[in-house]
Amino acid sequence: MTVQTQYQTIVIGAGAIGSATAYWLAKRGQRDVLVLEQFGVGHDRGASNDHHRIIRHSYHSSVYGRLTRAMYDNWAALQAEAGQRVFVQSGGLDIAIEGTAGIESQERYRAVMRENGVGFEELGKEALLERFPQWQIPEDRVMATFQEETGFIDIRRATATHLALAQSMGVTVLDHTPARVIESVDGGVRVVTDQGVFTAEKVVVCAASWTDELLQPLGQTWRTTITEEQVLYVRPADLGAFSLDRFPVWVWHGSDFTYGFPTYGEVAIKLARENLTRVVTQQTRRTEPHADETEVLLDFLRERLPGAVGSVEFAKTCPYDLTPDRDFILDSLPGHPNVIVGSGAAHAGKFCGLLGEILSDLAVSGRSAYPIEAFRADRPALVDPTFTPVFNLKG
Repeated sequence: MTVQTQYQTIVIGAGAIGSATAYWLAKRGQRDVLVLEQFGVGHDRGASNDHHRIIRHSYHSSVYGRLTRAMYDNWAALQAEAGQRVFVQSGGLDIAIEGTAGIESQERYRAVMRENGVGFEELGKEALLERFPQWQIPEDRVMATFQEETGFIDIRRATATHLALAQSMGVTVLDHTPARVIESVDGGVRVVTDQGVFTAEKVVVCAASWTDELLQPLGQTWRTTITEEQVLYVRPADLGAFSLDRFPVWVWHGSDFTYGFPTYGEVAIKLARENLTRVVTQQTRRTEPHADETEVLLDFLRERLPGAVGSVEFAKTCPYDLTPDRDFILDSLPGHPNVIVGSGAAHAGKFCGLLGEILSDLAVSGRSAYPIEAFRADRPALVDPTFTPVFNLKG
């Protein structure tokens, strides 16, 4: 069998962003698109294989707030086309105790939503506990925000849906085919793999925590920090109280950014926190959960959601790929106009459909109508070697 080696665009990585990019390239009329995936499609070594990614309008910056309406519209269009439920609406709560740093984060969230015309409810302690008595909050002064459009993306289903539609439009997917080398050549790019050499007009690198291995030889000016995070699934003692129709997605803005979900996908709730302290590489990261992290999360449930305390169903780790300023990278690599970078900075699950659309714009026409100036690859945080990394999204 003759294997095609020349394509219009090559996408490296079949995770959430890469699969969406392949889909949007095909929607734009490209049929000679190749997706290279180093592992099996749907593998669990990255960050695109789970039930949930929070989708919300509440953000710390209008850099993102200006994109959330288009993000929701993008998912609605995908659901209508594919007939697959990838967005689950539950409503969302942000909670902080007066006198803590979490109040400033919530004030920023509210300001961003007001700026972008998004409605929300302001809840004091009495209103919060009347609506959601699952919470245990002895403190007198509480700031809570409820936004009804909040929910989560079923990231595993979303990734599979994008990829299936892309393949139905003629996109070629080669799994177990890691890209080893990317080279800029006259009029395009060349990608070297163990299965052969492929050429294209453009390459879109959606390799998450493997990005540096591919782009450092081309002069990448930043370094991606990889941290090992952990999620926990717990079967609540009061199962009905935490069902999808009775309990929302939530974020607790305290000393940690702790968040969780109602029961979905498993007969269990899911919760996690942004730890951001276990710095690893793909070679040193572990898949076994950390007992101390599990205990931190269980302690949170005991203190704040006692009805959710129950048997631990399972815990698992996942990698975060962090840019120095924790902002996306959606741009051509400086000095290599045909090498396009799509980095989600470990908070792009909710945006991945829209990011695929944007990256396809950049590949096809070299520009996007969306406001993405903040995500340039030549911004100070990426080119200034003295920049001090800032990884939290608390505002």
